[in-house]
This record gives sequence, structure tokens and C-alpha cells, in this order.
Amino acid sequence: MRPLNLALGLAFAILAAPGCGDGTPGVTPPVPSPTPGPRDVVVGPHTGPTQITFLAAEPAPGSTITGCGASAAGCSGRVRMRFRLLSASGGPVLDAIGFLHATNKLACYRGSTGPIDLQAGVASDLEIVFDQPDTAACGIPASIANMKVVLSAPIETDGLQEWAIQYELRP
Repeated sequence: MRPLNLALGLAFAILAAPGCGDGTPGVTPPVPSPTPGPRDVVVGPHTGPTQITFLAAEPAPGSTITGCGASAAGCSGRVRMRFRLLSASGGPVLDAIGFLHATNKLACYRGSTGPIDLQAGVASDLEIVFDQPDTAACGIPASIANMKVVLSAPIETDGLQEWAIQYELRP
């Protein structure tokens, strides 16, 4: 057998071998590195020693959310997001507060967590539900353009992260 045919035959045998990506339990497919970022989310300014990373949102960024009615109260609680915190020193966080700002730069929605105790060098995931509307600042229809998460914490664990993000809110 010629070397090229031998190489092709060997490659085929490896790919066809049982347990290699055929759904056999215990075989984990590789995760792309770096993991692709969420659509319509652009990382902005950051301050403080704690790293705040956007993980996911429901509904996905870039979505149009309908059925809000005439005020921001009609979409209260319909957006939830997950974030990851990483602190080199660890320590307490009173709460994490998230804001969704409309194109008028006013916060349409706010969401917060309870207290969090960060362990040094250990990632901690949290979820924020944007369930506190500011109906005076945000009418419907509205275009969300920015998001901010602020950690209420001592200087060792504080942090602030901003992102450009898109949502359309409709009656």
C-alpha cells in the first residue's frame, strides 16, 4: 500500500473507532477556545479589582421583546442575565446591581442580588433579573443600548463593568 493510502486508511480508522464522538457516555466533545461571545454584547469600561463577565441572557441580546403594554412595568422581570465574578482577594459583596439603560442614557430597569461571599481566585456565578422598572425614565417603545453591573462592596471586592447591549421593547 502506498504511504498516502496508508495515511488515509489510518485516519479513517481513527475517526470510525467506537467512543470517539459517537455519543458514547464519558466522551466530552472539545469546547472551542476562546468560547464565542454573545451576539450584540460589546465589553465596555471596567473599574475595581473584581472581574465581572457576562455569560448569558434570556431572551438573547438583540431580541425584540413585545407585549410590554404602554409602560416599562409591562416588561418587568422579562430579562434575566447570568454573570461570573472573579476576585483575587475574595471577600464580601453586599449585592450586585444591574442596570439596563435606554438610548436616552436613563436606566429603564434595575435588578439586584443579595449578599455574596467571594472566595479568593474562585469564580462565582450569579443571576440578575431586571424586575425593577423606572416607568418615569423609560416609556414604551424603548431601545436598550447599555448595561452596567455594580458591586456594592469594600474596596477589595468592588467592581463595575459596562457593556453595549441591544434590546427593543415594544407594546
